[in-house]
Amino acid sequence: MPDLTPHEPLTTDVSRETPTGRRIASLWFPYWLSETHQGDFDRHRPLVLVEMQNGAQRVVAATPVAEAAGLFVGMSLSDARALVADLQTAIAAPDKAREKLAACAEWLQRYTPWVGHDAETEAPQNSYGLLLDMSGCAHLFGGERRLLEDMTRRFSARGITLRAAIAGTVGAAWGLARYSTRQMAGAPVILPPQHEADAMLPLPPAALRLNAHQLALCQKLGLTSVAQLAAFERAALTRRFGPLPVLRMEQAFGQVGEAVNPCLPPPQFLVQRLLPQGVTQLPAIVTLVEQICQPLAAQLQDAGQGAQRLDLAMTRSDNAVLALSVKLAHPSASPRHMGRLFAERLERLKSGIDAGFGIEKLVLGASQTTPLAPPQTAMGLHGRRHAPPPASALGHLFDRLVSRLGAKTVVRPVTHASYVPERAVGFVSVLAQAPRIETIPPEAPALKTRPLFMLCAAEPIEVIAEIPEGAPYRFRWRRVLHEVVAAHGPERISPEWWQEIFGQSLDSHNRQTRDYFRVEDTHGHRFWLYRGGLYGRETQRPQWFMHGVFS
Repeated sequence: MPDLTPHEPLTTDVSRETPTGRRIASLWFPYWLSETHQGDFDRHRPLVLVEMQNGAQRVVAATPVAEAAGLFVGMSLSDARALVADLQTAIAAPDKAREKLAACAEWLQRYTPWVGHDAETEAPQNSYGLLLDMSGCAHLFGGERRLLEDMTRRFSARGITLRAAIAGTVGAAWGLARYSTRQMAGAPVILPPQHEADAMLPLPPAALRLNAHQLALCQKLGLTSVAQLAAFERAALTRRFGPLPVLRMEQAFGQVGEAVNPCLPPPQFLVQRLLPQGVTQLPAIVTLVEQICQPLAAQLQDAGQGAQRLDLAMTRSDNAVLALSVKLAHPSASPRHMGRLFAERLERLKSGIDAGFGIEKLVLGASQTTPLAPPQTAMGLHGRRHAPPPASALGHLFDRLVSRLGAKTVVRPVTHASYVPERAVGFVSVLAQAPRIETIPPEAPALKTRPLFMLCAAEPIEVIAEIPEGAPYRFRWRRVLHEVVAAHGPERISPEWWQEIFGQSLDSHNRQTRDYFRVEDTHGHRFWLYRGGLYGRETQRPQWFMHGVFS
């Protein structure tokens, strides 16, 4: 037997750890198979799922209530019924549980777009879990703690037990979610950056995702913690246990990268390129990305599809993956346009990209595509052919503006079913999918009753008018007095009182009825103004506002 006397600790020098800046969340559902089983069961009574193993029915899953009654996975069904007389049983359906876990992974994309399969393990009780790359996403939900609390609350409302942990590496998050003492008490674990080694050392060897033979050997040698394994020489561990324990510890401590495999199927249009030598210079990376855009564009053109979203994955020499996504306002299959967009994005990320010891693999895929419309042919007129501009020219302009100004800056107007003038039009990003246009009421006002120029916010004016509902005779706006010679109205618009029922707060100004008038002064200028509030019913002093000017 090789010598396992402690010589050089596997990890004692914190400076050897390579911080990746990643934040990985490991979600473990210890009772997923039993808690998601469909059927009319009493949740307050013990329930076990069984299947045939070696000619006998054995328990493969149990609810927390069943475990509290002394039942456990692996015992025979007859022994379980001897312990619990009113035991509820059902046949296990692992295939359906896997389908539900895949649906759960799709639902979890509300927190992060990168939801991956659980880390590899041979233990069946640890198989129902997911990995989430939360890098740069937690602040959208108020921080990592609030994010985990929101997850736990939503799963608990559905009767599903969740054990969660966030760390800087996949191995640390996986081990803490399953073997941390805080997790045993039901509290989520949030590990500060670069503390993976300190948190993993007290855990049992099973937290390293070792196989059954290696765990049995640890038990035989009396190794009960990761710290005891880490205290031996790497060469001695490798000779006795194989390379897996050293690899798992380096992955958990952040010394070796480990990728998160996404649950989504690979895109239909995909191009990858292996680099024999690691590339570290940004101009060289940009050139390589532009080159692989050409075969991807060829695939799209052959299929008559245009890319709406492009995903670029750059794998470093330490297996860390740098991901970059680009959304397009108009479907495109132009390699020049794709390469230009990635070049601009990479230039903007020049200070933030970390190529490490070099990029060794590039993968470019079109995750969202749309059929391309055939281009309009040129028409001849007086011996000349007039070619129309391509339909994608405006989309290419939008894409370049978004890459420089941001998606929230370049917007387009969309209609909204509302009688309130300032709510009739909204603005969304040009990258957003075309929303479903809400049905406009058939009795919508004619365009001639609406001004071409509407103020951003209605401005108060001084008005002389007949009480209670008369048209104005004279009004002062922006220190200029106007004599009214003609008035049309009123057009009454009631407040949208139902908005408050659905949780949208309205200010006092929008809680009052409006009476709009189209008036014309002695100089021929036409205005659109309204009286806010019904006299005697909503207010004793109605106020007047200027809302727009006709041409």
